[in-house]
Amino acid sequence: MTTIHAKELYGAEYFSVYQPGSAEHQKRLAMYSQEHSRIRELVKTGKVLDVGCGVGDFLNMFGDSAWVKYGIDVSPYALQLASQKHIITTLPETCDNFFDLIVFRGTLQHLDEPITTIKRCIRWLKPGGHMVFLATPNIGGPCYRLFQDLPMLGSSMNFMLVSDKILRNILQNLGLSVLKFHFPYRGSPYARPWRDCFSFGLRCMGVRRSFAFWRNMMECYAQKAAPTSVTLSGAQDNI
Repeated sequence: MTTIHAKELYGAEYFSVYQPGSAEHQKRLAMYSQEHSRIRELVKTGKVLDVGCGVGDFLNMFGDSAWVKYGIDVSPYALQLASQKHIITTLPETCDNFFDLIVFRGTLQHLDEPITTIKRCIRWLKPGGHMVFLATPNIGGPCYRLFQDLPMLGSSMNFMLVSDKILRNILQNLGLSVLKFHFPYRGSPYARPWRDCFSFGLRCMGVRRSFAFWRNMMECYAQKAAPTSVTLSGAQDNI
């Protein structure tokens, strides 16, 4: 059996939906803008790393004056395009305690070693820094619970799917504080509530079609603990 390597899988054809001016590209940009606004509620400046940055359109939402932008991706084609958008695609030799923000956008399910990658990124995150998971499939929602699949998700490129409860447990076990989850269906550019409810009904009757739905996707915002300083008087109080 022939093995398809990830570098071959994520080539120019895969990223063709990112072509400027296409309807899909416009939806993605609108979604990126909403996600970026939610991130800015937590952190507004610093060094940001996008794990699985693709062609760099999401990182492009971060202003050049406020952010130093790093992106990594398995696709050389994507990194070549990302580097043209003031995105640094080569990591420093030492990354420990380096980044203020690390983003996994639509990436977690594509990683063959997701726990190892998260642990490595926690090491790279500064104390007090934030780790954010965006556009992450959620198997805790009604669609997956009923149908054991997610209508808008292709299965061939996925290694591991998680629910919000599982992701919370993973992150907490690795030492992060989970600040909040957000389920971005309502108000997103992909939501068509009446049509989606109709498609959901058809799926209940066995008719397969692609549609967005409530809680199919999730966002998670977590933080690495900041170091605590113990004063002499504080230490004496505990004696």
